[in-house]
Amino acid sequence: MWYLKDSRRFTNEQAELASLQAEGDWLTIEGRRLDAGKLIIDIEIQVGDRTYPAMLRYPSTFPHSPPSVLPRSPARWSGHQYGQGELCLEWGPDTWQPTLTGADMVRSAYKLLVTEAPNSDELVQAAPSRHETSLGQDLRHEPFRFLVTRALAAKLHETQAPFLGSMGFFLRTASSVHVVIPVEIYEGSATIWRDPTVASDIERSSTKLRGYVAVLPSGSVLPATRATGQFISALAALGCALPTDHRPGLLEFLVVMIDGVHRLFWLRDGDERMCEFEAVLEGDGDRSDPARRPIGNKTIGLVGCGSAGSKIAVSLARAGARNFVLVDDDVLLPENLVRHELDWDGIASHKVNALARRLDAVAPGCKCTPRRHRLGGQESNGSVDGALMLLRDCDLIIEATADARVFNLLGGVVADGGPPLIWLEIYGGGIGGLVARSRPELDPSPQTARARIDAWCADKDVVAPRPAARYEIDAPEGPMIADDADVAVIAAHAARFAIDILTEPHVSAFPVSAYFIGLRAEWIFQQPFHCFPVDIGSAEPRVVPAVDPAGLAAIVALLEDSRDRPAAA
Repeated sequence: MWYLKDSRRFTNEQAELASLQAEGDWLTIEGRRLDAGKLIIDIEIQVGDRTYPAMLRYPSTFPHSPPSVLPRSPARWSGHQYGQGELCLEWGPDTWQPTLTGADMVRSAYKLLVTEAPNSDELVQAAPSRHETSLGQDLRHEPFRFLVTRALAAKLHETQAPFLGSMGFFLRTASSVHVVIPVEIYEGSATIWRDPTVASDIERSSTKLRGYVAVLPSGSVLPATRATGQFISALAALGCALPTDHRPGLLEFLVVMIDGVHRLFWLRDGDERMCEFEAVLEGDGDRSDPARRPIGNKTIGLVGCGSAGSKIAVSLARAGARNFVLVDDDVLLPENLVRHELDWDGIASHKVNALARRLDAVAPGCKCTPRRHRLGGQESNGSVDGALMLLRDCDLIIEATADARVFNLLGGVVADGGPPLIWLEIYGGGIGGLVARSRPELDPSPQTARARIDAWCADKDVVAPRPAARYEIDAPEGPMIADDADVAVIAAHAARFAIDILTEPHVSAFPVSAYFIGLRAEWIFQQPFHCFPVDIGSAEPRVVPAVDPAGLAAIVALLEDSRDRPAAA
């Protein structure tokens, strides 16, 4: 304990308190004691005709953290108090200095109680707060909350008052906190508006409820009553009458907006006593770079939805991407969870489908085209061709399989007029990895780029430790061994490559197009985060195939024949 380590400080604390008591007649020191090792000084503070029996409690970490002043028995003394306990004073964890003393805390308590003491008219003056509380602090003891998204606020703001409509809600309960999310407004039985910022998949883990929304005229005053019937009658008088046959259901909610202020009431059944939920407003701050907005109009083809691919997709969705083509044949198994972006919600589902749900949960409105295909594996030629044509129409392809066969297929698509390609490799043991890109007309074709990366390694008399096969659990040689953090680092660098290409296709922040990134002091890496940029050179001269007149004539004839032939029934 601090008083055993520093007896001089203990003596000084007692002297400061005695000096404070001598300054006036408002403080009485009644004694000191130990409680579970903590030093406590029992005091009385006199304010006018009222006596406050209090205690000064020193923490175990004194003088590095402040003492507390609180009632000896639970009591509510001030508006600046944690419940019926500790007073919120000038000196707290955010303002404390070790040079301050317990006497400073007692003096601050006296100033607070004097400020808030009732005057002759029994009115209480609130003491000014020394700090603003956070949203988390304000909601700490509020188990009933409802969310107001910016989209909902905008919709209600543009609604002509008075207005009463039916509304759909999601109710979610976790850790004894009940959150109501307004999501739909109805006209009759038809949905006239759905909040586009609320994930559609949230319904699977929520209770769907119906209720009402009322937009009241400016300047309206809600009645103080909490009797359901009286409240509904008052709403009717303000132009928002509920149906005459309405009876509150077991779980029925009502959103009321007046002059931009949103409130939600639970029209409780039985005792007809309403309960109000605490509003949680979505902030106005945009945490993404405005330069990322063009990403939302681009389509990303992701081949390989494993640990790396899933992380890249979610990262790009958070950056603003909204359109994905997902190609993978694999199924999510429990052993995947050690480093996969998905969780048990997707177990036994195909990764493309589970990842599509995850993307919508992270960025509502994501449009995903899932293809459960194994490129480079045994599939019908037609299905592979269809998947490759989908990828060809994307603005960017990301190869996250570490499969040479897949790489060659995608490399062919890119070389034949397709979009840019990003690929990555994560090396076993989590020693590091590779991120690389091939941009048409700027970089060599993917196959040439890969050959130049291999040549760079050969110049250093090393061989890239790339995986011999895909990353799947059922690979013949077993799964690749790497921690989630290892995969996340390499995936994050690939995502940065992708954002760079999608926002500024011809102006890159990266001076070269391939990087070896180290995470361990192994292979060519001398230490963690050791990076080797690899200059793969510029694009090869474009070769235009020579025209064969006879072949061209045959093709023209074939096209004309196809044009004239009736379509098959």
